[in-house]
Amino acid sequence: MAGSIRHIGKGEPKDTSARLKRLVQSGIFRDKDTHHKLIDCQGDFETWTNAPAKDWINARVKELREEREINIGCECCHSRDPQFLKDEQEGKHSLSGVNEDCYGDEIVELIKLLAAEE
Repeated sequence: MAGSIRHIGKGEPKDTSARLKRLVQSGIFRDKDTHHKLIDCQGDFETWTNAPAKDWINARVKELREEREINIGCECCHSRDPQFLKDEQEGKHSLSGVNEDCYGDEIVELIKLLAAEE
């Protein structure tokens, strides 16, 4: 699997070679809030009953298996870039980089796990 997937924040520059997929369009979350999952998208992926959300995840799995570059963008974190976070800790800027309640990393890990399964 040579494709890649990463979670990016709303303030990060978009990688033009990667497909941008927004979590708010996934059907997993309430409204435009990417840190409150719908009740039918909680627990193990196999138990999810939200068909559009499962389809969205499976489409990302398919893209990753096809070796595409994917950016999963959330609307609640300014940046997920490690350098941005390091600079923030050193006081170089005062923007809040990461929302601790964001599920973006969890979704990315789920997609990676499903893509690795045969």
